Amino acid sequence: MKRFFWILFVMSLWGHLLLAQEKTVSGIVISTEDGLPMIGVAVVDKQTMNGVTTNEKGEFSMTVSPRTKTLHLSYLGYKTKEVSITGRSMKIEMEPDMVAIDEVMVVAYGTGKKSTFTGSASVVKKESLEKIKASNVTQALQGQSSGVQVLNNSGEPGEDATIMIRGIGSMNASSSPLYVVDGTAYDGYLNAINPNDIESMTILKDASATALYGSRAANGVVMITTRKGSSEKGQINFRSTWGFSSLAVGLPDQLSPDQLSQLTWRALYNGYKDDGRFSEEDSRYYASNYLMGEFGYNPYNVDMPVGTDGKMDPNAKLNYWGDWREALLKSRLRQEYTIDFSGKNKKADYFISAGYLNDKGVFSIQRFERYSTRANLNYNVNKWLKVGTNISLSHSVREGSAGDQTVWLLRTMPTLYPIYEWDGATNAYRLDKNGNRIFDYGNNRTSWSGTNPLADDTYNNAPWTHDDVSNRTYFEITFIPGLKWRTNFSVDFYQYNYDGYVNSEYGYASGYKGSAYKESDRNLSYTLNNLLTYEKSFGDHSLSVLLGQEAYALEYKLLSAEKQGFPFPGVTEIGSAAVMSSMNSYTDKYRLLSWLSRVEYDYKDRYYVSGSFRTDGSSRFHPDNRWGKFWSLGGSWRISNEEFMKPYSSWLDNLKLKASYGAVGNDNLGTYYAYQGLYATGMNNYRDPGVMVSRLSNKELKWETNLQFNVGLDFAVLNKLSGSVEWFSRKSKDLLFTLPMAPSTGMSGIDRNIGDVKNQGVEFSLNYAAISNKDFKWTIDLNGTSYKNRITKLPQAEVNAGVFKWREGESRYNFWGIEYAGVNPETGNDQYWKTIYETNDKGEKVVRNG
Repeated sequence: MKRFFWILFVMSLWGHLLLAQEKTVSGIVISTEDGLPMIGVAVVDKQTMNGVTTNEKGEFSMTVSPRTKTLHLSYLGYKTKEVSITGRSMKIEMEPDMVAIDEVMVVAYGTGKKSTFTGSASVVKKESLEKIKASNVTQALQGQSSGVQVLNNSGEPGEDATIMIRGIGSMNASSSPLYVVDGTAYDGYLNAINPNDIESMTILKDASATALYGSRAANGVVMITTRKGSSEKGQINFRSTWGFSSLAVGLPDQLSPDQLSQLTWRALYNGYKDDGRFSEEDSRYYASNYLMGEFGYNPYNVDMPVGTDGKMDPNAKLNYWGDWREALLKSRLRQEYTIDFSGKNKKADYFISAGYLNDKGVFSIQRFERYSTRANLNYNVNKWLKVGTNISLSHSVREGSAGDQTVWLLRTMPTLYPIYEWDGATNAYRLDKNGNRIFDYGNNRTSWSGTNPLADDTYNNAPWTHDDVSNRTYFEITFIPGLKWRTNFSVDFYQYNYDGYVNSEYGYASGYKGSAYKESDRNLSYTLNNLLTYEKSFGDHSLSVLLGQEAYALEYKLLSAEKQGFPFPGVTEIGSAAVMSSMNSYTDKYRLLSWLSRVEYDYKDRYYVSGSFRTDGSSRFHPDNRWGKFWSLGGSWRISNEEFMKPYSSWLDNLKLKASYGAVGNDNLGTYYAYQGLYATGMNNYRDPGVMVSRLSNKELKWETNLQFNVGLDFAVLNKLSGSVEWFSRKSKDLLFTLPMAPSTGMSGIDRNIGDVKNQGVEFSLNYAAISNKDFKWTIDLNGTSYKNRITKLPQAEVNAGVFKWREGESRYNFWGIEYAGVNPETGNDQYWKTIYETNDKGEKVVRNG
């Protein structure tokens, strides 16, 4: 019994001693920028790695090990800080990180620090996106990143911009980047994504950054990360914006009807004079007499508005004219409304949003509306299991096409042509049965005959509708600290419908009593990936390993039909028409199976090495050539962390040299059946079905491969100025070309991997935090890129590609056209070089002798 009490006494005493050795540390964290408490700062015990976060008053309290002498504090947008424990209650100040050295950014299949990243990438944050009133996420990237070209081809609301990263990666296949949303490749409608739901966009530009996406990463990767709950205090945000759109570059000054008439008279007069068969008097007479015939219209109250002296008849007055610019260019209100609810606690976080956009563009015939909603939920079930889902829904409607052709119409449509039909007998505009003016399609015009976009917008209803559903769901298991398994399942679905109708009363379709065209497109894709990651720090060394498997499947279906001949106006459904013009349907399927890995190593936070490998098996290629191998190697040296750089640490925040090399691929060759021989159906003989060979089989066809080298220097000084300078080289080989075949074979050619192209150049980016305090912030960003594109291999000496001519050693964008040779001194006419010239020693073109 005595022994029992003695043991109990010793255990009690030992427990009290242990408790006595532990200590509680508390304090408050404030910002040096405004002196206010900071909420959500992570405070970690460096000895045990246990931690807490500051509350809404910026306060924290935690129990630390008796051996703990240092606390580690971190907060997004602020410099990480290590402070010595000086007492039981501490006041800690944190300084904003204006150059964002330790910024965490989204990379392939995970996240990484900007300071340790060996590849080339640019990050665009939500703060930058919010300043740009873009309806589409692709348009929001314009001017935000070096090495990225954003081309708004049409400027229409609801249209995707064309994005090219570091030049042209292919000649005939796709040059578009891969879009990744919340870690998985995205196949939905880009316009379905509300820019207000985006936390950040990361543009991956070199092989070290993109190789883990393998066969789809040759043209770079745009990674979109959507928002999630970040505040422990629940938040409700409502945002509304109003604005107007206008042409970025104004149209040239337009000739008035009188000016156009006089200049046209001058052209006719000169033409008759040059002909040589007409006298001076006849040339003037014919120019005046046939002037209005040049237009097909006479808007004046006299038959010859321009006299034989080339000047307007004083009695000539306009009955009508067409102010097309006034009618088509309208600055109308753009409206956008967004509301979101977000928050988090120790177990879960949530973000729920809804948005509405009404963008009418710059033309009166355009309309784009989008309704969107998103819910992002994450939950820590226990210490070892975390689950989450992110679902978005979108419905959008687009009406009225007004792209390049409409702009060209506004530049070249003569103001003599009216918008509405004119009745010469009554000297008034013609009216329909409802008393509305009838639009003029200009069947008698000598230019722009049968064209009136305002009439099409009124008479011909043709909306595009898009319904999108996108989901990202995952579960993550932590086996031991640093070892995690994550399974992601993603689904992207969209339904596209086009309801085209051309009226039966006015315009070109009135001759066959109108037409209707209906199209329905259905796209469903899913991705399943399993990722095993291990991260471990030991002494001066840090190691990160990723192993993964991914399966991707896509199914696309199209159904379309067109009929003509409606019984009476107002009926638009296709079943009411009499004559079937066309009908089509097909289904495409595509599969991709992948295995991937990555290793990253860090020594003393100075030397970083990374390597990645991925192999893809694509259904586009024959089983003998189905698998492609893609890889990268990268390294960087954090010079600023060296001992010999400490004397400069007061002003040098970061200096890093990096380099990478690797190979990525492109299997988007314009068809899902690249290696297969195909037949074209519909080659029927009345009721007898018929087919015809449309494509020859080619089991040797394979990936386009892109070899990329990158070297760069990142720097940051004075906690104000940061930037980077990089040189890159991209060589695309095994490019897809059609090898011509003899006409006797019945085929124009067969696809082969027989082309190479190279892009190389330099890019830079600078960021300067000019002013930053609690009342005012001003940052200046500057970026630029210069690169050259050169064809290094072609299947033949030269290839004609529309207005371009491709030759080895020259750019893909060399224009091909006639060359001006000046004015003929004898006749005054323009003349152009034929193939009978040669270039002399001075580089001058001269007529070849003989």
